[in-house]
Amino acid sequence: MRARCFRCQETFETDHFGTQRCPSCGAEVYLPDPAAAAAPPPQPPPSLPPAGAGGPGWGAPPPGWSAPASPPPGWGPVPPGAVPPPAEQPAPFAERARRGFVASYVETWKLAALDPVRFFRQVRVDDPRSAVLFGAIALTIGNWVALVFSYLSASATLSFVAQLTRRMHGRVDTLPLLEAVGGLTLKSLVAQLVLTPVMAVVALYLLAGLFHLLLLVVRGAGRGFPATLTVVGYVSGLMLLRALPVCGGLVAMVWFVVAAVHGLSEAQRCGSGKAAFAVLGPVALACLCACLAGVVAGVAGVSGLGGLPGLDGGTPPPGTGI
Repeated sequence: MRARCFRCQETFETDHFGTQRCPSCGAEVYLPDPAAAAAPPPQPPPSLPPAGAGGPGWGAPPPGWSAPASPPPGWGPVPPGAVPPPAEQPAPFAERARRGFVASYVETWKLAALDPVRFFRQVRVDDPRSAVLFGAIALTIGNWVALVFSYLSASATLSFVAQLTRRMHGRVDTLPLLEAVGGLTLKSLVAQLVLTPVMAVVALYLLAGLFHLLLLVVRGAGRGFPATLTVVGYVSGLMLLRALPVCGGLVAMVWFVVAAVHGLSEAQRCGSGKAAFAVLGPVALACLCACLAGVVAGVAGVSGLGGLPGLDGGTPPPGTGI
């Protein structure tokens, strides 16, 4: 017989009734035996938190987040004796007019970065505008700080190089030339700072579109593109870490990947395997392209050396003395 998982809505074959595990997402599914006499539903164990605690093991929820009276859209009917999923409610940042802009931003950042499983299991995904604004702010601020830091560091290095060249080649000032070659002029910096907010919004939609396309390939996008865009927007808050010098960008990228996998798994109800495929697929493709480019460049370099006089096994050119 066929059964449907209330969590990921996938169907699977089974030959018995009772509690069993969904092969797609790993959730426990209870199939009652219609031939058995109706029995009262089992009482929840005493270790479960009381109503309003947000679910087993979640701890105290933020203000306004509570347990539901009925399952949210996309979860399906709750089997007898199973703990219902938490209610979907707006993120704190979506209520910034009531909570305050800075306070709601900080609270949402903590939830998306430190507890992405609980946050994206419960957050509403039907209106991603707040998520896009949230991610665009983080990308803009992080990129602004990184650009200014890079400009100042590069300017100091170029000034040192210019001083050396003036001492070696007379009184010729090569700093403007070095800045133009390196693209580090003040005009280019200002242009990048102005375009950063627009490029941040474009990057959010492009990345969400790529993730959603890969989810469609593995049939893991049952809740639509707004759910994927919501995850990408709130998880992009981690790009604030790019403001940290030296290793901030690397930490932000690794943390982003981990949080995005958890977020897509919960928001799309697709399981961690499909979410990992959507997030890690572009990373693996980029690494593969980089490796192929390196191999092609290496082969081209070897071929170029082989064509040089004296390296192809032929007769050396006249005047070499060989």
